[in-house]
Amino acid sequence: MQLQLLRYLIIIVGVVLLPNKLLAQKEFYTPKSLLIPLHDQKNQLHFSFGRGGGYDFNLSYAFTDKLALFSAATFDNDTKKRLSIIGDRYDVDRDDYALKGGFGYFTKTDNPEFPIIEAYVGTGITKINNYWHFKGDTDGEATQARYWSVFGQFNAGKRVSESEYGLGLRFTYSQYTDFSFYDTYSSSTKSSYKSLRGLTADPEISAGYNLYGVIIQAQVGVAIPLLAPLVERTDTHTTYEGTTEIRTSINSDEKMRLYSLIGRLSLQYKVNFNKK
Repeated sequence: MQLQLLRYLIIIVGVVLLPNKLLAQKEFYTPKSLLIPLHDQKNQLHFSFGRGGGYDFNLSYAFTDKLALFSAATFDNDTKKRLSIIGDRYDVDRDDYALKGGFGYFTKTDNPEFPIIEAYVGTGITKINNYWHFKGDTDGEATQARYWSVFGQFNAGKRVSESEYGLGLRFTYSQYTDFSFYDTYSSSTKSSYKSLRGLTADPEISAGYNLYGVIIQAQVGVAIPLLAPLVERTDTHTTYEGTTEIRTSINSDEKMRLYSLIGRLSLQYKVNFNKK
């Protein structure tokens, strides 16, 4: 059982790391991994530090034998090396953050495979500011966005002395307060979306291995769009004739679907302040 779980962990690690090298999209929707602490008693503190769409820190505390509070913060402030579908290499300079918090309910069941069940609700805010450019080229494209979200999720899992695993499903509604992108070429274009919103289903699996009391955990999932309403898009083209600036705006309606791969590698630790 432990060897099989370790193999699953290695496979998940590969899936988590691979998209960071191969995906050629300029991300405007960046959901973070689900919180799956698998609480099973009162006065239990769970915290973790990891890497998944930036460096993050998660904290949850079971203040009764059924209820828990949680908070999470993710910061992404470095340069990503990416490879486009046609093989071109480019950099993405990021300055993003995400904050979220909420509360949940947990209980034990008689199911031997999934003896711990959890349900959480929460809200969060996300800021995105990235700039991508090809190697050796100072011009590129920038994306700036802000959105808030509300979510509800369900977890099921099992913890044993040397390992743990879990399944989670989250439903997330996101509403953008700002979303624009533009390029810095001589004939530039700036585009923006008004009141973009969307609903996603986010299934995820996790597997962890206990090494001297610290859980090495990998998570992988996907955000699947459920709602994609028409959104108003404005494209503003700017050109110059000598010193004269000429702007042309075009309005259109477009369906925007929120989707993304989700992954995280982390170190987790639990502190039980009272005995079971």
